[in-house]
Order: sequence, then structure tokens, then C-alpha cells
Amino acid sequence: MIYISSKSNPVYKKISKLLFKNNKRKASNSFIVENKKDISLCKDFGFEFIEIIICSELICEQNITYINKNLKNIIIHDFSLNLFQELVYKKKGDGLLALVRSKDNSLKNFTLSKKPYILIAESPEKPGNIGALLRTADAAGLDGLIIADPKTELYNPNTIRASLGSIFTMQIATASTDEIIQYLKNNNIKIYSTFVKRSRNYLNVDYNTACAIVVGTESSSLSKPWLSKSDELISITMKGKMDSLNLSVSAAIVIFEGLKQRNDN
Repeated sequence: MIYISSKSNPVYKKISKLLFKNNKRKASNSFIVENKKDISLCKDFGFEFIEIIICSELICEQNITYINKNLKNIIIHDFSLNLFQELVYKKKGDGLLALVRSKDNSLKNFTLSKKPYILIAESPEKPGNIGALLRTADAAGLDGLIIADPKTELYNPNTIRASLGSIFTMQIATASTDEIIQYLKNNNIKIYSTFVKRSRNYLNVDYNTACAIVVGTESSSLSKPWLSKSDELISITMKGKMDSLNLSVSAAIVIFEGLKQRNDN
């Protein structure tokens, strides 16, 4: 283990680029994870570790013991306090970072339960919304989240933070809208798409079947393929003056109504 204190060091440069540049994460098929909690979740849910970064000026004995016991035979770098704080959110941290291999998030690796219940988000733009959707999906025990035509890189640091670890615990797949619709049809999964116009009240839909809840962005509606291929277009009745809700809030309302029906049967 070598102590690193210079920003010109190639290891620091590599880690910094992976943290702050989406294209570097995509090209290297890897991303950065902060703190022992998220690193533990990565390990428990089958992510591959590439390198470990510690800050010996911050890290506690308990975290050192965790590394030695659970992350053996992985390269470890020791960054100075100044360098480490350049990499962690709001300059806070527990002295532990990890470089982790991204998973293959293709549909072929998405495993379905006997009666699938899936959340699908089309082209979410804000990493925070993706994180919030993952937390909702995890809380409801869904099969997972499928992202159609993604506009942001999945392992963005803001997505990881907003997910509170659920990005590691949940199944996630990404594909085009057409590919996802065909996948759902092939597996006899009903498509319930949230849409304001020409739709049924979400309370009047039968969720006690294999089904997928589809949500679009807050700024625009779902694309035409969802509108023509869905089994149901559903909406949430609005009592006030506004005609839309936050993406994760609207998804949660529908998902937990479906969960109630499924638990009652």
C-alpha cells in the first residue's frame, strides 16, 4: 500500500475522472462507491471490486478490520486527507472508497418472479429521481426497475446517494422502449402506463397479475409506443390546481395501491 498525496498521481487522476465524468465511467465499466455501508451492500449483492482507497488519517479500526476480513487480495491505495476530501460528498466520509465494476444491466439478466411486478421509467433525466424510484421499488419488493432509453448514466454519484443503497440491492435493466415492450409482451406482463389523458383512475385497475407500472418524465409525457401498446392508461385523480406530481411520488402511489391488492389476495 502506497501513500498518495499529490493530485498529479495517476491513481488519483483516474479515480477523480471516474467520479466526475460520466463518459469515463461508461468507458471503463466501473464507478466509485463511498462509505462502508454502500461498500458492504456492493459485496453482499455480488459486485466485483477493483481497487480500494482509504484515508489513514480518517479511517477507523473497525473499517480497517472490515477490509482485511472481507476484501482480501484487492489493491489498496492510501490517499492523504486533502486528496480524499476532494473525492467525497461535502468533504465528509468514513475514510473508505471503492472502485467497483458495473454490472451488465441488459434485459437478458433480469430475473422474473412467478407473478412479476415491475417499475419502468422512460428516459428519466435527473439522477435524484432514479435514486428515489429505486428506493420505492425496493420498499415495495418489486422485481426491479427497468429504464427505457436512459438519458443519464446509471452509476452517477448523485443516483447512488439518492438511492440510499437500493441501487445495489435492486435488479436494474436498461434497454430501448421497443425492446422493453417486446420483452413484456413475450412474458405476458400487462403494461399499465401513467398518462393524464384518456386514462382510467389507477384505483380501478387490477394489479393482482403480472404487470409493469410505466412512468414518464415530469417534463413530458410517455412516448407513443407506450400509449399504443399499453393494456391500460392510468392516472391519479388530482384535487387541486396542479396536474402532475413528482415522478417518484406518483410512482409510489400507484405501486403501493397495486401492492395492497396483491397482498389482499
